[in-house]
Amino acid sequence: MNPTPILLSIAAALLASSCASYVNSPAVARSLETKRAAFSDPLIARAFNARPAIRFPATIAVASNSRDTRNHLRAMSAHGTLDTWSSLPQLARIVIVSPVLTEEYRSGTDPKADLRLREAAAKLHADAVLILATETQATDGRIVAPLTELSLGLLPNKRYELISTALAALVDTRTGYIYGTIEKSRARSGITMAWGGDEVIQRARSKVERDAMEKLFADFPAFWRGVVDKHRR
Repeated sequence: MNPTPILLSIAAALLASSCASYVNSPAVARSLETKRAAFSDPLIARAFNARPAIRFPATIAVASNSRDTRNHLRAMSAHGTLDTWSSLPQLARIVIVSPVLTEEYRSGTDPKADLRLREAAAKLHADAVLILATETQATDGRIVAPLTELSLGLLPNKRYELISTALAALVDTRTGYIYGTIEKSRARSGITMAWGGDEVIQRARSKVERDAMEKLFADFPAFWRGVVDKHRR
């Protein structure tokens, strides 16, 4: 009788037993509890412990957080803005996350919004997702009373000022690790008539948001090169 199979079985059983004892040992349990106690919430622990898992050359999904931002992205894509990224190092391709794949959400109100966008990026087999957003602040229109009385409302008398910020975060699809964020702002001001002024201001708002996004997109190549230099293995 060959004793080798029996010895191998005994060794495997002892190894499994020792591993189980180690995993379930009081010392390991205390260590895990200490790590959990270091964070006030499991979401914080998950975010802090996330690690980069990107694989180069990488596929990047681009997702927007609102209808307006999505329209700006589509306009820029139609004008070839995204085509300039095709020559970036270690970037395999860019894919756009369609609203068909994810529900529209409002930033800051849905704690699982990033998970839905990461899920959509995963369906596109993207390594990371570039989440885009825009925020615009507008001053209240001021009516210059003496000018209004003299002009009978026929001259521009409503001043506006807009400051728009385009924001982006590059998030690892697999782990949620944040590779970095970008923020770029543009401002625009002018004077219009009180009546019909809302339409003028809306057009100005769309223009300044588009300018902010173009500024952000122009800075993305340098940002991406920094990601590659830091995380390429």
